[in-house]
Amino acid sequence: IERYRLRFVAEQVSHHPPVSAFYCECKERRMCVNAHVWTKSKFMGMSVGVSMVGEGVLHLLEHDEQYVFTLPCAYARSILTVPWVELGGKVSICCAKSGYSAIVTFHTKPFYGGKVHRVTAEVKHNSTSTIVCKAQGEWNGTLEFTYSSGETKVIDTSKLPVIMKRIRPLEKQGQYESRRLWQHVTQALKEGDIDGATEHKHELEDRQRSEEKQRAASRSPWKPKHFIKEGEGWVYHNPLWKTNC
Repeated sequence: IERYRLRFVAEQVSHHPPVSAFYCECKERRMCVNAHVWTKSKFMGMSVGVSMVGEGVLHLLEHDEQYVFTLPCAYARSILTVPWVELGGKVSICCAKSGYSAIVTFHTKPFYGGKVHRVTAEVKHNSTSTIVCKAQGEWNGTLEFTYSSGETKVIDTSKLPVIMKRIRPLEKQGQYESRRLWQHVTQALKEGDIDGATEHKHELEDRQRSEEKQRAASRSPWKPKHFIKEGEGWVYHNPLWKTNC
């Protein structure tokens, strides 16, 4: 199995609204992804729906191609009994250089019967409106691809190798990195100490409110560490496509 090193960075770049930005790169394959997203939630009886507002761009430097994509919605089901999560909605993917685009549909489970995590997709050649590929299956299971040439291909995502991420020890993390910042809340939850977790959470929130008041009083806007505002989105400050790797 070929192994490559991935580098992933995420940061909350805005608090009102709460926007998160993500960047991932693989120098060996000359690939990187930059994305920003913020969420809108709504309650639907026994479910909670979360819309992902924003978009991402996959850069394939070897081919000088950029694929712009949107994100699916997420649904938390049976929130008062045994909760479970599924994806739903349509995702668009478009590459201006190649002239191809795709629509990926995440199908939510019907109330009675039906499979979970089902997905279908179509890839289209934009100038001729020709469907060159169709896909169907489960996004976390087996996917079957059928091409206009008649060729078929099957991918079983459950058999793909899983590589655990490596993270710096807490003492080497920055003051505001999530695992370090929320370590006491996390530990209390692991121990089943809900009161302790709530207390630590309130302390963090009070501190954040105090820091926000201080910034407002001194007119010092929140400045992200890793991302720069560009138009309506956020871009990593040192992406792979700027380093000519």
